Amino acid sequence: MKQAIKIIRSLKQISLVACTLLLLPVQKSLAIDINIEELGKYKLNFEQVSSVTTVSSSTLIAQVTEKSGANFSVFLPFAVQQVKTLITNGQVVVKDQKIAYLNGYDVHHFLDEFEAAKQLFNIAEKQYQSSLALYNNKALKQSQWIEISKDYFSAKLRFEHLHHYMSFLNIDKNEQIAIIAPIAGIIRYSNTSDSDSKAEGELLFDIIPKNAIRLKVKVPLHNISNLAYLKSANELCKIAVDSKENIIDDFAMTVWSKPLNEQCSLSLGEKVLITPIYQQNAYTIDKTAVFEFENNNYIAIKNNSQLNLIVINILNAHDDQFIFQSDAVLANRVALTSSVSAVQGILLDLGDE
Repeated sequence: MKQAIKIIRSLKQISLVACTLLLLPVQKSLAIDINIEELGKYKLNFEQVSSVTTVSSSTLIAQVTEKSGANFSVFLPFAVQQVKTLITNGQVVVKDQKIAYLNGYDVHHFLDEFEAAKQLFNIAEKQYQSSLALYNNKALKQSQWIEISKDYFSAKLRFEHLHHYMSFLNIDKNEQIAIIAPIAGIIRYSNTSDSDSKAEGELLFDIIPKNAIRLKVKVPLHNISNLAYLKSANELCKIAVDSKENIIDDFAMTVWSKPLNEQCSLSLGEKVLITPIYQQNAYTIDKTAVFEFENNNYIAIKNNSQLNLIVINILNAHDDQFIFQSDAVLANRVALTSSVSAVQGILLDLGDE
């Protein structure tokens, strides 16, 4: 009886150990070893695995544009019959540069209106200041003070409104009136025709500051948190990422670059091919070093007299190099780059067994 109890207890312990082993995570073996001697007289060449901290992705189409709200819009202060442009559309201008001459019946009428508003404001201001002392000394009725104040502030607002428009005009000695650039930047006309008449308050042109011109591109969501900068096809134009719009469209997100630099010779409105560059630790190796076995990609790392076959995850390809990641530490180690098919043949033989 005692012997039976001991057997039962032993069976329980074995069952407990078996259950414990089942609960442990399965460790996937990433390395297979092959003796170099097995390759016989095959010619063997090796190349060092290189580490990289950035990884490129597939080429995308970006647009050269300005961020919304960065442009300075200039509207006509009066109706004109003719706008004679002096600057080409898309040209870079400096502050106060003449953009176009304005001609028409209302042009000089506006100047007369401005002078009249200026005089009325001066009169209203003098009356307001002289009446203020009387009102403070209670020598002026409140109703009179209210009327004087209303006249003053009305004249002030009218003059300031016309003075704002006047700040966009330049009048030369021949009394030609030109509209000027309020800031430096790139000019974009709303209509490039000189002969068309235009109404008061109509948009004439926008000035886009150079630091407002960016690249706008839709980037796939995969790994977008590591997106570092955008690179154009000429390799010299590299622009850091400024912001990402938090709206997803077709598994992609709109990304804005920082302002274009001097190496990026791009025009407003242009569409350009760019490559997203991600901040990511990875490795590079010649494409000849990589082979496939049972739906995994491998490289053969030399380890004394053996080749350790390491599973890799290919991220991208550039020229004759593969960019990949691996669970193994491969920096400065060497990988087989010739007779790789012989290694693959040995694996196939092992698989048959």
